[in-house]
Amino acid sequence: MKEIKYIGFYDLPNSKCKRVSALSATNKMDYICNSINNVGFQVHLISPSWMDDSIKNFKIQKTSTIQLNDNKKLTLVSSFGTSNKFTRIVKIIYSLLWLFFWLVKSVKRDEKIIVYHSPWISLPIILAKKLKRFKLILEVEEIYSDVTSLHPYFDKLEKKIFQIADSFLFSSDLLVSKIGDSKKNIIIYGNYNVNEVLAHPINDNKIHLLYAGIIDKVKAGAFNAVESALYLNEDYVLHIIGFGDVKTLLIRINEINKISKCKIIFDGTLSGSDYIKYCQKCHIGLSTQKMDGKYLETSFPSKILSYMGLGLRVVSCGVECVMDSKIGNDIVFYYKDTTQAIAEAIKKINITTPNNNINIIKKLDREFISDLKKLLE
Repeated sequence: MKEIKYIGFYDLPNSKCKRVSALSATNKMDYICNSINNVGFQVHLISPSWMDDSIKNFKIQKTSTIQLNDNKKLTLVSSFGTSNKFTRIVKIIYSLLWLFFWLVKSVKRDEKIIVYHSPWISLPIILAKKLKRFKLILEVEEIYSDVTSLHPYFDKLEKKIFQIADSFLFSSDLLVSKIGDSKKNIIIYGNYNVNEVLAHPINDNKIHLLYAGIIDKVKAGAFNAVESALYLNEDYVLHIIGFGDVKTLLIRINEINKISKCKIIFDGTLSGSDYIKYCQKCHIGLSTQKMDGKYLETSFPSKILSYMGLGLRVVSCGVECVMDSKIGNDIVFYYKDTTQAIAEAIKKINITTPNNNINIIKKLDREFISDLKKLLE
């Protein structure tokens, strides 16, 4: 069976030597790996991810290759813990050099490889492609220079790697016109996973709302959801699960619960089947992050797909990349960045009407696998 190499910042869950990675990225990479397997290829994940700065002791983890299953293996670069700025720089440079030499040694001319776009690894990818002439399929989740510029040098590298890529996996339709409408590309909004039905919405004549995810003041999704309860009546119950700035959120929940007819319940962090059951007991999922920020033009909120795959209806802020997507007609949007607007959008949903969200996600999954097969062959 032919092998596809897939490069990105990846780490195993519960790793003893934590490496730099994002859960949302590894989840999407896992989905794409499964899709690659489904079209008849094995996957070799290559992670140039260095040890997280939380690992202070100078503990070396050697380069290793782990067989994750019959059709998927992972190679992790050698790395070590650091306690000061100088050794941190050394650690990063070593990972990038390792990636360059690994590519030069291991990748053949015209071989198709997938790279999860990151400014950090752009230079070794660009240099290795120039030498080895492999076919680069670049997975682009967002334009990093639109989100936060690390340095003008990295911005130039980002433009360069967009230019040399042979084809793309884009996270939104808007990225096509912004980066590569003349090159072969596939749109993949996120994980098209459909969860097994483990529970059903609570039948207590209440409409149960859910916010699940990171709790922070920057994107403010959980805080916006909580504030919307002030404009909802006793027909609604708002459930919050997640991690982050929980202390600040709980203070505000207690304040609102004293005056709001819509009660708010916070239940901490859940995972696995407990998470699925909890979510499926609700009717409506809330994607209520702030609407300002240039990154919202192209960065597709993965939370929306997660809710739909769980069988929930969805309320989302009216960002262009979602409204113009294939699922735009299946979501209820609000267009003003106010908590009152969120509440008004929630009230528009009739939970007694048919909900086809699971079938919509299944259709997106079938279409992606079909397109991926054509891209890799």
